[in-house]
Amino acid sequence: MDKLILFIFLLQGVLCEEWPISLPEKIEALSGSCVIINCTFTIKSEYDKDLTDSAAGVWYKDETKDNNIVFNSSNSNLSFKGKITGKLQDKNCTTIFNHVTSNHEGRFFFRIEGNGGLKWTYAQKSVSIDVIDTLSKPTVQMFKDQMEVEVQEEVLEGSSMCLRCSAKTLCSSSPPTLTWSSTDRLHLNDSSRLQLDQQNQTEIISDLNFTATHLQHGVTFICTITYQLQQRKTTAQNNVSVTVRYAPKNTSVSVFPSNSVLEGSSVTLICSSDGNPAVFNYTWYRENGGQFKELQTGTNLTFNVTDRTHTGRYYCQAKNQHGTQNTSVLLDIQYAAQISLFSCNRTNVTVCLCEGHGNPSPKVEWFLSGRPVTNFTNTSINEERLNSTNLRSFISLHQSLTHTDTLQCISINTHGNASEKIQMVSSPQKTI
Repeated sequence: MDKLILFIFLLQGVLCEEWPISLPEKIEALSGSCVIINCTFTIKSEYDKDLTDSAAGVWYKDETKDNNIVFNSSNSNLSFKGKITGKLQDKNCTTIFNHVTSNHEGRFFFRIEGNGGLKWTYAQKSVSIDVIDTLSKPTVQMFKDQMEVEVQEEVLEGSSMCLRCSAKTLCSSSPPTLTWSSTDRLHLNDSSRLQLDQQNQTEIISDLNFTATHLQHGVTFICTITYQLQQRKTTAQNNVSVTVRYAPKNTSVSVFPSNSVLEGSSVTLICSSDGNPAVFNYTWYRENGGQFKELQTGTNLTFNVTDRTHTGRYYCQAKNQHGTQNTSVLLDIQYAAQISLFSCNRTNVTVCLCEGHGNPSPKVEWFLSGRPVTNFTNTSINEERLNSTNLRSFISLHQSLTHTDTLQCISINTHGNASEKIQMVSSPQKTI
């Protein structure tokens, strides 16, 4: 008895080698869609003459019994609707089943029936169909400089990046699509293609290529696969977040209360910067005569403006392990108007000079014996702007003056004023 069982087993093995069939091991089918079974078979050459146009392809479900036949290409009355899209004469038994439901789930065996004695069930191999109600997520991979890396791995700014989204294509009335989107609504440039995977199943692939910059740091990229079914649209998504390491960016200085500081008050400079890893070092410098003097470290620089020499440009250098970035701010020290020079020369015409300075730049006004003096027939006033803080004013008096006349110069700006007077006398005199 044992010898008989062994003989039957060996005979089956020989027949299987003579009648091979190629089928995928497993196929996923989307409920409401269709399913394609890629199939090729071989017969013994002596039966080639029986493989004619009238040959039929038959599919069994779960078992190779007559009452388990669910499809016959020559009989449209069976429960599974579809057709053999391959050409049986070329030994291609590729089949499509339409209107997939949960009844399509199971193991399927193929049988070829031709003329004469060509009738063979390929019971040695089957394909398993799993029916799914919802799409599986597409697969997302990350490549850095053409090498695959873990999706949570940090990448350095400047790296050549590729995000790859892939999914096995399921049968549908129209091909599926893969689309990329991002949480920051970046402009995305992707390319899609179809190819066969290792099991000869078609998969759709979309590559998103870019050079890593700080703009992609923390951005989530979302890949969506979409199928248009007969009565509905179905989608599935997967995503990946990119972490980019980069040198300081967007370094800036804020000044409180403002860039224009009144002499004698306190001012605070605050430096901020964006970087990954976070900026750990801030250094302050002041430019003086083309030289840079280091002041202190830290995000804040606070000092009392004791005099106007604090006017100038202050630099902040932000630093992390990937580099540095500098920024600067111009501090404008303001002070009340003053008079730095006041003098008169008297001949036939009395000519006086008054130089005022202040920040903001002052204006100069003249008074003769308490009355404002302006340009008229016997008087002329001219002004010369020396720089942003100094104004020089000249007055020429073409009139008789007595020793009781007093000439006054007033220098005025928004922070205060200063004045000086001179008593006019009959003889020429210069007063400084």
